[in-house]
Amino acid sequence: MKRVFLIMAMTMFFNGMVKASPESNALEPVVYYYSTVAFVETPLTYLKGSIPLSKEEALQRNHYRFSYDELHRLTSISFYNGNTPRDPNHTANHFILAHRMVFTYESDKEMITFYSTKGKQIDVMGNCREFVYQLDDNGFRKSLHFAKGEGEKVENAWGIYRYQWTYLDHGGVIEDRFDKVGKPASIRPGFKFFRLRLYFNSLGHIALMQNIDKDGNLTENGSGASQDRITLNAEGNFYQWEVLDNDSELEKGNGPNVAIGILEINKYGYEVRMEQRDENNKPIYNHYGICRSRTIYDRFGNIVERRFYDEEDNPSNHKFAGYHKLKIKWDTTGNRRDSLSYYDVDDKPTEHHTRGYQKVEYAYNDKNLLEKISYLDVHGNLVNRKDTGAAYMVYGYDDNGQRSAVTLFDSTGKIIR
Repeated sequence: MKRVFLIMAMTMFFNGMVKASPESNALEPVVYYYSTVAFVETPLTYLKGSIPLSKEEALQRNHYRFSYDELHRLTSISFYNGNTPRDPNHTANHFILAHRMVFTYESDKEMITFYSTKGKQIDVMGNCREFVYQLDDNGFRKSLHFAKGEGEKVENAWGIYRYQWTYLDHGGVIEDRFDKVGKPASIRPGFKFFRLRLYFNSLGHIALMQNIDKDGNLTENGSGASQDRITLNAEGNFYQWEVLDNDSELEKGNGPNVAIGILEINKYGYEVRMEQRDENNKPIYNHYGICRSRTIYDRFGNIVERRFYDEEDNPSNHKFAGYHKLKIKWDTTGNRRDSLSYYDVDDKPTEHHTRGYQKVEYAYNDKNLLEKISYLDVHGNLVNRKDTGAAYMVYGYDDNGQRSAVTLFDSTGKIIR
């Protein structure tokens, strides 16, 4: 049974891709179009598109393009709105990290590099220029490290220097993560699971993560959690997570400090409703100040509105930020965000309690690059943010269109950084 789940997962992965609309015939380089990507919790999992689109529909909205070579190996993932290159938005998972990701292969390696919307190679997750997987004799991923521009190994922004995977006879996988000095690293900041035992469903999607000690015993972290049970649909869209203790009982824990999270998605795989519950299956506010939320999108798939609701599903304010509704306005192409603003339950403008502004306005230069971000109060006047002290920020770019500088100003026009 060793590694049977991976064989099944890869088979389903390749068979599943025929649902999407290809740009050319089989056995030739081909492109498939998707509205979003499957959820992943670990870089062991192969990236996969979710919710297939025809080319015609894709070119009218935000979408991903998954490109494959004549051997049907993934060669790139890129994100667009129509034919306009974009950085990934709310549809991305933890490891979709740039407008375009390029995959290359050697007999015992798989490499990923990252590119901006201007076609320039970039660093992601700190100083990571390249992800480098080592493969075992059967072609399965056995480790991952990160390299900067000169090829030197580096830690990523989560403090992880190396991933290592061990395949178990019963179909599970042990994931170890280490920092630069060889100490165990958590799965990511705010998520205090260290050594993991992973289980996947028959389609290769993550189903259960267990925090274990060196002997394989379940270990509860400081929040009382030792397991995350994850429910996805067949396309890999996130439906629910449950936090469990050593006895597999529901336990409020981990970053959100809830026992259950439930999502409802639309036909494009976008989250339209979310709610949090405690160990008794009752609605609660999470650690970040949210109990329930509802989200609306425009025809391109951009977020245009999000509202918050309490335990009884009544309109309510975010517990910490103090607003009920977030509105985002886009230009007519759906590519440029024009403004972002906050409103109370009576639909009156209100200031973000921890940031100190009501509205954000975005300005662009003649090359369509973001040039200025301004912060305004409820009267439309410049206001200094409570957290940074900035009333507006001005961006500079090099000759290649890469952002090279940012200057912060207060409401009087004085440079503060």
